Amino acid sequence: MKQTDSAATGNLDRRQFLVSFIIATAAALSSRSFLAAAEPVDTSPASADWQSVLETMFPHDNVDRTLYGVPSDALVSAAEKDAGTRQLLEAGWQSLSQAAGGDWSSATGEARSRAIATIVGTPLFVLLRQTTVFTFYGNPKVWEVFGYEGDAWPFGGYLGKELVTVDWLPDPPAPAEGT
Repeated sequence: MKQTDSAATGNLDRRQFLVSFIIATAAALSSRSFLAAAEPVDTSPASADWQSVLETMFPHDNVDRTLYGVPSDALVSAAEKDAGTRQLLEAGWQSLSQAAGGDWSSATGEARSRAIATIVGTPLFVLLRQTTVFTFYGNPKVWEVFGYEGDAWPFGGYLGKELVTVDWLPDPPAPAEGT
């Protein structure tokens, strides 16, 4: 019986198939690791980084530190969804770290406060402040710490209710008759 060249007929014997499979697998794995090595390392500030910035900007000794995680998580989430926000936060992190002496994480409280002062009025500062106002100070768990009982609207408002506890203001003048 005449043996035919398997390459010419397009048929592979078992040995050729296994060799081809091993070579293809090795090539795929090496290219995948090469591509992974070529990808840039993510140097984006994490939620914990922004949490430390917000604790410096809005210090409250009696507030549980984990509550600062809500606005910092919101910042990181916004950066993941929007390239402009990501760029603003990455550049802002670099700026804050530089202003704090090169490394925000190891900077003293005083150095951090000075660094925050350098961003006042910038788009980064506005973003940090707005995010904190809505997600931190809008959090009912934070309200409890400050003694704020929440919105009175569901109870019919403040007027005419026992919710009015402002006893430090003088009573308003009585309305004039006929008006």
